[in-house]
Amino acid sequence: MKRFLSRVALITGGASGIGRAAAIGFAREGAHAVIVDLNGEQAAAVVEEIRSQGGCASARQADAASEEAISSVVHETVSEFGRLDIAFNNVGFGGAPLPLHEMHVERWDAVMNLCLRGCWLAMKHELRAMMAGAGGVIVNTASMAGVRVTSTAPADYAVAKAGVLHLTRYAAEAYAACNIRVNSVSPGLTATPAVSRTLTIEQQQAHAARSQLFARAALPEEIAASVLFLCSDEAAMITGTNMEVCGGKIGG
Repeated sequence: MKRFLSRVALITGGASGIGRAAAIGFAREGAHAVIVDLNGEQAAAVVEEIRSQGGCASARQADAASEEAISSVVHETVSEFGRLDIAFNNVGFGGAPLPLHEMHVERWDAVMNLCLRGCWLAMKHELRAMMAGAGGVIVNTASMAGVRVTSTAPADYAVAKAGVLHLTRYAAEAYAACNIRVNSVSPGLTATPAVSRTLTIEQQQAHAARSQLFARAALPEEIAASVLFLCSDEAAMITGTNMEVCGGKIGG
């Protein structure tokens, strides 16, 4: 199935985890995947992986929290391919759980700048490119931490992702007349490289058993599958929606 034949898909945070899985999926289904990541070597490795499978991809090293960088990436993409059809804004990080009264302003600002400000900056320039064309689709990575208060997610990350949810809904309403759909996905516990560096398989399973109906971490490919669906023509009447891909969340 080639749901994205001849389309151009830009993926921020595309060098690992959910972003990597989405980039491979877009390319497998016919898109040219533009992989944007601060880690240029890792992004280039994903491009080679895609090309070895017969797909089309290119890499851009950029800091998603920099407006100059993300503006240049979008401009270069449109200049090279003549269009931007799909954007998956996936950059984000959260630190270790820490009480609000013990957080430093530097950490709060760093998380907000990347998770929320970075999402807005990417959307700002992606929307301009799509408005100049025939429209498009944007999917933002939010989080179940932004949907519900949990004991495991730090407040700065949770608040930033809650902001992503509202930003998504706002943009969906504001740009529907431009033929632009905007949705988000909220993963639960996902076995990304970042999670695997901090939690063992046993710890992941224990956490999932406490908070999910399916007692395991999701695979990055399982989250990516939802992203691809939301970006496809099958989801043509879906906008302003948050898809919870969390194994059936049941609590904190």
